[in-house]
Amino acid sequence: MDFNGIYTPVITPFSEDMSIDEKGYAEVIEHQVSLGVHGIVIGGTTGENYALTREERVWQFEYANDVIGGRIPWIAGVNDIRTEEVCSYAEAARDRGAS
Repeated sequence: MDFNGIYTPVITPFSEDMSIDEKGYAEVIEHQVSLGVHGIVIGGTTGENYALTREERVWQFEYANDVIGGRIPWIAGVNDIRTEEVCSYAEAARDRGAS
């Protein structure tokens, strides 16, 4: 993977019930793609990963990959306190299309 250009983080919008706002999330991704960034970061610290469950974090990878549709590369925020969790998130991101 080539890291030339601009890679921007994606924020995670929430609904009033604190669930991820799927429509808003897709709009944030589409906005960045339309601005011509070279790639995006899904689920990093700007993506509020600390406030999400494991299922929500993994869902972000899959949903973002579907929205992006191969138009630009994306990298996954797989940070965590435990090495085992980092490896688990990295595998989940890879399996869901991370660049």
